[in-house]
Amino acid sequence: MDKILYIYFKDSYKDMIVDCLLNDEFDDFYYFECKQYSTKMLQSAKERVTGRIDYGKIEVKISNNQERIINKLFAMIGKEHLKIFIHNALEV
Repeated sequence: MDKILYIYFKDSYKDMIVDCLLNDEFDDFYYFECKQYSTKMLQSAKERVTGRIDYGKIEVKISNNQERIINKLFAMIGKEHLKIFIHNALEV
């Protein structure tokens, strides 16, 4: 069964993640701008004033033999700046 990866990351990592997916032949995925709201992780003056961090989200469909991309992304960026969720893909 195919799965959907939801990849959340600081927006500054967008190009690195997109390049990694394209290099690994993932050529059909979606990118969304989003915000992370947090009181503990705010670093820049803009983040402290607005109370949010600029984040991105990528949704990509993968098969079971493509799950190695998760470890590759964690190795490149680290788990503190990257959140990945997996759900079964139900096509209607």
